[in-house]
Amino acid sequence: MNISKIIGWSAGLALALTATVLAAQGFGPMLGGGHRKGQAANCGPMTQALNLTEAQQANLKTLTERHQAALDAEQKVANEAREAMRKAMQDPAVSDAKVKELHANAANAMTAVMLERRAMMREFEAYLTPDQKATLDKQRAQGGPGQGMGQGMGMGHGGAGGCF
Repeated sequence: MNISKIIGWSAGLALALTATVLAAQGFGPMLGGGHRKGQAANCGPMTQALNLTEAQQANLKTLTERHQAALDAEQKVANEAREAMRKAMQDPAVSDAKVKELHANAANAMTAVMLERRAMMREFEAYLTPDQKATLDKQRAQGGPGQGMGQGMGMGHGGAGGCF
């Protein structure tokens, strides 16, 4: 492999790692950071856009609190896996095979976080009226609040207030 390919791959991997870290901190449209404690009852624009009732907001808060311990634990594992991968990337003595293994571990850990948030979203959708579900689907299609895998009600804590 020539030097330009090595530089290209390194730059690409560094960008991907940076995007993953920023997303985990809530600064991106994918995978979002961990839930901010105490924020579930105030989901900002998502609450307004869906015109959630007080009962629905209370259900959202209860749902978030119920999942919080698992989500915190999964996020901790994901953060540790990403840190191990980051350190390995900077160590020239670490083999490519080991970096691949650490990357797979980090990806699997983030998948667990993502699936937990997805489960929370699916549970919350059960509290929505048909009109609210239609509004949510419309917003997702337009990339707005509640787009599921991104900002808003879906995953991150940016955008629409970080419900999940």
